[in-house]
Amino acid sequence: MQYLNQNKPFELSVPSITSNWQNEQNAAAEMRLGPNAILVRPLGPGIDREEAAAIVGLVAAEFRDRKSSPKRLLVDLSTVSVPSSMAIGLLLELARLAEEKGTVPHLHASRRMLEVLRMLQLDGRYTIVVSERRLAELLR
Repeated sequence: MQYLNQNKPFELSVPSITSNWQNEQNAAAEMRLGPNAILVRPLGPGIDREEAAAIVGLVAAEFRDRKSSPKRLLVDLSTVSVPSSMAIGLLLELARLAEEKGTVPHLHASRRMLEVLRMLQLDGRYTIVVSERRLAELLR
């Protein structure tokens, strides 16, 4: 999957819209919108409290702004190398938002992050996506 170059703030592609979001501390997350899916990708390598809150706010606003809920919320944590409590909290909050809207949450993450989720018995909250190719297919 190719992600938007930081130099381009918006890009139209078939069938999704891609945008970058950036908070005041220069930490970034990327959001891609498909007709039946939302993909959010923190750019890592870690997630702090402000970033987690801002990402949740971004996804909540997208749910609010849509006429109907998307079928899938895709969370790509492949660039997050630190399985911190904030990253876990972000995953829990995004799963809660998705479930409230009747949206199926999907997760693409590093093996290390998935192991932490299994240890905490939280991996059942998400459908695990094993490849970036499959993630791109789900966005359509």
